[in-house]
Amino acid sequence: MTGKKADNSRLRQGITLLAACVCWLVTATAAALGTSAGVSIENTATASFDIAGTPQTPVSSNTTQTLVDELIEVVVVSDNGGAVGVGTPQSSAVLQFTVTNNGNGAEAFRLIADAAVAEGGFDPTVNQLYLESNGVPGLQPGADTAYITGSADPLLAEDEVLTVYVEAAIPAGLAQNDAGDIELRAVAVTVFNQAGTDDPGDPAWPLPGTAYAGLGNGGGDAVVGVAHDNTNLVLLADGRFQVSAAVLAVVKTVLQVLDPFGGATVVPGSVITYQLEISVAGTGNADNVALSDVLPVALEYEADSLTIDGVAEDDDFAPAATDTSGYDANLRAVLVNRASLAAGGAPTVVTFAASVR
Repeated sequence: MTGKKADNSRLRQGITLLAACVCWLVTATAAALGTSAGVSIENTATASFDIAGTPQTPVSSNTTQTLVDELIEVVVVSDNGGAVGVGTPQSSAVLQFTVTNNGNGAEAFRLIADAAVAEGGFDPTVNQLYLESNGVPGLQPGADTAYITGSADPLLAEDEVLTVYVEAAIPAGLAQNDAGDIELRAVAVTVFNQAGTDDPGDPAWPLPGTAYAGLGNGGGDAVVGVAHDNTNLVLLADGRFQVSAAVLAVVKTVLQVLDPFGGATVVPGSVITYQLEISVAGTGNADNVALSDVLPVALEYEADSLTIDGVAEDDDFAPAATDTSGYDANLRAVLVNRASLAAGGAPTVVTFAASVR
């Protein structure tokens, strides 16, 4: 091979190597959709070559730096597994939703509960939104955080999941099986501030791909994702209330904690007094009501501490078939049975105490 042909061959090899490096860079960038916003992607290409058969010092390209923009994505899902039965009227009924930040950066979300959903049913009255905050499933108004739309909007990290409760009132005068929906939507504060709306039906609502320069998490742009597509909005979900003949509810609270030192700390030897309130909404009766509260191994039932509607109840289920409430030591459970509870009547209130082992 002549020197000229050898040089041309080596040049072609170098160009091929450089092209391969460029192709790798393009592929890596295209596959980096899950990369966190604000990350700077740096890349440098190198090319090696020979002169007259002697390897030379490889040549490096300049280093490119590409800042990853924030892609704003969010998914809202109803957790209710179908319609939630309610009475008419009912002062408090609850729907549960899950909000997930599917974007690649931290983002604050404005949560909107809309009861004016045109589904042909009744409109519940939204009383309050709550954010799950104590790690115990189900709404607990004294422990979970009350939320007002536009005030202290929750900041979610990428992939963070938030449980949201919508507590509402049901109007009077409805018929059985009447239904009413509430829509919960989560709109990024960035989108709301820039578009001036949190309503996908507003003409100002942004199209997917809309970019807000410099407003992304980490200093890049904020880019509106496909969750905002009006043909398939996943940033909202509907929950449904449906009037039922009778709806049973049980609310459990801690009435008192008394520790061995006369204080209210929960330590071994502390005695915890619990209250269970059983109520029935709707119309008609709830029959064969059987309440069971199984104690965890960390608690020991305090003998003869059971009361029902303020009246002391013994623990022994005697006489049989007449006394149907008490404490079953084998099941480690407080059991309360009622043949029938009328909808709209006064709640049945159960209290008992247990000590911490």
